[in-house]
Amino acid sequence: MFIILGIIVSVIIIFCGFKNYIKERQITEKYNNDLKTCYELIRYKSNFQGFESIIEEHTEETNFSSEAYKKLYQAIDERIENLKNCNDDKDLITMLEDIRKKDINNKKIEESYLEASSYSSIIKANQYIEEQKYKEAYDLLETLITNNKEKNQDIVDMATNKQNEIKDKAFNQIIKQAQEKVNAKDYSSAKTLLEKYKDLGNQTILDIYNNATNKLNKIEAEKKAKEEAEKIAREKKEAEEKAKQAEEERKRQQAELNAKKDKLTINSNGKKIWKVCMNSNTFRFQAKYRGYGNFIVKLLDSNQDLEKVICNEIGDYNVDKTVQVVKGNYYYIETYVSDGSWNGTWWGTYGD
Repeated sequence: MFIILGIIVSVIIIFCGFKNYIKERQITEKYNNDLKTCYELIRYKSNFQGFESIIEEHTEETNFSSEAYKKLYQAIDERIENLKNCNDDKDLITMLEDIRKKDINNKKIEESYLEASSYSSIIKANQYIEEQKYKEAYDLLETLITNNKEKNQDIVDMATNKQNEIKDKAFNQIIKQAQEKVNAKDYSSAKTLLEKYKDLGNQTILDIYNNATNKLNKIEAEKKAKEEAEKIAREKKEAEEKAKQAEEERKRQQAELNAKKDKLTINSNGKKIWKVCMNSNTFRFQAKYRGYGNFIVKLLDSNQDLEKVICNEIGDYNVDKTVQVVKGNYYYIETYVSDGSWNGTWWGTYGD
């Protein structure tokens, strides 16, 4: 019995151990297969989303993510090596752009993106050169040099050497384009085109640039002179218009004032009537009459109805009388003498 029981227990232990061995082996195989898949997704498919999905399946295994990223960097480096051999890889650059957006602090990805995009630009520059677009190639290489300065000297040297190879051809195209713009009198575009090339030692470019600049300065000066002349003419016209308006207003006011002046409307048989407009609330009449007849002075309203008898005397008489009136209203002053003469004046109207 004891022997049989011992045999059974041994079998069970062996079976459990074998089962655990199989399970651990399966886990290890999945771990390794998933790492391989991570590499293949990046190396051949540019599938970073799938790469992330696999990492999420291994959240309990703290070292899987770092191992997976090693595979990612390996795959990227291999693809960049392929780029160096002039095999363009736009999918790689697109994928690196996506990774940069999700992991902005990943310096390795940032460096890989710059390197990959730079080699891709070199391929593009070579295509420009094959198409004889030397200016475009030169500009692209200049951007490469600027972006990689103090970061990747190999790319800087490569771009600089290629620039030097096509420099004369590029400058000839630049000169041709600039001269066409100058011939078309598009000096602003010519100046803008030559701005970044004028200090690179090509005298023809510098001469065209200076010529375009001088033309622009002349045009600008003429424009300013014209604008100044137009401004002066405009101001003169405005001043003349204001003077005209002021004169018209003066005439209007004068006409309005003249309309309010005292006007003799009747002078017949010793009777005189003046139409007057009051410029005060009081009216003062002063006069001397010398004779034997009747001397009458009346103040009439605008309808020539009696407003006030200022005097009605016979024989020599001195009158000095003030009456209340309404400022701005029209009145009539009526005088009458039957025998004799008078002289005098009044205040409170707009006068003669």
